[in-house]
Amino acid sequence: MTPIIELRGICKSYGRFKAVDTVSLAVGEGQFLTLLGSSGSGKTTTLRLIAGLETVDAGSIVFAGRDITDVGPAHRDLRMVFQDYALFPNLSVHDNVAFGLRLRIMRGRVTPAEITRRTRHYIDLVQLDEHQHKLPAQLSGGQKQRVALARALAAESPVVLFDEPLGSLDANLRRTMQIELKRLHRDLGRTFVYVTHDQDEAMTMSDQVAVMQNARLLQVGSPEDIYLRPNSVAVARFIGGANIANGVVEQVTGSTALVRLRDGALVAAAAVDTGCTRDQAVSLMMRAEHFLMDKPSAPADAAWLAGEVVERLFLGRSVEYHVRLGGSGETLSLIDTRHDRAPVDRGARIEFAIRPQHVRLLAA
Repeated sequence: MTPIIELRGICKSYGRFKAVDTVSLAVGEGQFLTLLGSSGSGKTTTLRLIAGLETVDAGSIVFAGRDITDVGPAHRDLRMVFQDYALFPNLSVHDNVAFGLRLRIMRGRVTPAEITRRTRHYIDLVQLDEHQHKLPAQLSGGQKQRVALARALAAESPVVLFDEPLGSLDANLRRTMQIELKRLHRDLGRTFVYVTHDQDEAMTMSDQVAVMQNARLLQVGSPEDIYLRPNSVAVARFIGGANIANGVVEQVTGSTALVRLRDGALVAAAAVDTGCTRDQAVSLMMRAEHFLMDKPSAPADAAWLAGEVVERLFLGRSVEYHVRLGGSGETLSLIDTRHDRAPVDRGARIEFAIRPQHVRLLAA
């Protein structure tokens, strides 16, 4: 995929605080890429550097083959949707959407007829036709966000930037807007670069996810890659709260490593990196939903673990158990989706298994 935006070793510091540390990233044309990370990870600063709202200390930014590192935000042909909407309170929905286009009349870049066409089109696209004459104060939070989105889309820039735009919405409305954004991206074919700390949001909408932590870029990949094949313990812990157990490699056969955990259990990990060697200290990532609890139906290659239930959480569709492994004191979580199974109480001993293909071996 041809990159429309390239970040080449960009850095940004505020005094002694390093906000973005040597980040290199390519955003494909038409891609929906999400910068994902906790507060202070550098994701928002990276977005603001792309937009030109902040200046880089080192490195360069390329847009459609053109170096825009020193180009001001007004001349980058990028549009941004902010978390606080940034709507004009004295203008109607229609006039908010048309505002940026009207500025272009003075530069001879758009005609009044084109403004009318685009404004109506994008108001209809975000399903606000019946509200176009209302002021922002008369709208709900979700409707205001749609206005901000329509205004950014109306400029018809090839790239739209999103700075946690759904952060102030309630859970149900957030979900609705996530689906809407995914639909708009698919229908319009524009490049979306999105910032969020919400893992579910990133997984739901994105083609690619870039995980950031402590000003650095840790991993870039599809949602499936990031979730199932994290490249480090840091990514595994951040995405979906993966189980991490530590151990030592006892044997490597082909692409399978046999690892002895601290509690003495042996667990096989399939498709490991070829650099894995005997006696190497490693960490194993195991997702809670991949554990098996039925001995009769468990495959022969499954490794069995055991421990004490220290917490039981009823989640509606499933039950989550927190289990402390014997000896090591490490706690793993497992999810049981069978509602016909008798619940296991706190303090009870429980056995559960996992297959090699569901175990990811990572450097300790």
